[in-house]
Amino acid sequence: MWLLPALLLFLTGCSTAQDAITGPDMVSGQEQGSLTVRCPYDSSWKTYKKYWCRGADWSACETLVKTDTSEKSVKMDRVSIRDDQTDFIVTVTMEELRISDTGIYWCAIRERTGYDPCFKVNVTIGLVYQDFPSKPQLQEDSIFIWVVEETEPEPWFLMSSFYFNLLVFLELPLILSMLSAVLWVNRPTS
Repeated sequence: MWLLPALLLFLTGCSTAQDAITGPDMVSGQEQGSLTVRCPYDSSWKTYKKYWCRGADWSACETLVKTDTSEKSVKMDRVSIRDDQTDFIVTVTMEELRISDTGIYWCAIRERTGYDPCFKVNVTIGLVYQDFPSKPQLQEDSIFIWVVEETEPEPWFLMSSFYFNLLVFLELPLILSMLSAVLWVNRPTS
């Protein structure tokens, strides 16, 4: 029965040993922004190199950045990594995010022999929606047409308004009650 788990570890090349290294299952960021992933690890792995790699399949994972054995921050392209050997946390920062950065990544520890302990992190990058500029930027000899589309408020929006609810449920019954009282007092008596 132990043969199947051992075979899976052999095929993947990654050891998911209990609590050797952990982290968030999912992180997200916005295009053009940055995100930080913190992966705590067991203190017994303090002197080992740590790395951040990308790929849904561990065996084809591409190492993006790795530490040396110090606590210095190491940066490669848009990704940096730092190993805090006091609190036992690997911190990875990805900058200038792109939609194409969405994917599966791994926090991992470089094992001298055997398989590397790792933790799978799903990274999602969302689009940034920008507002219209307050003042259009015009160049010489350019024509700029600002199109503004007016829309009617949706009927459901009116009913969800605080003031509409106040009118319907408090003021209208109060006005009708007062009107009824005035009519009752001024009724003709025979």
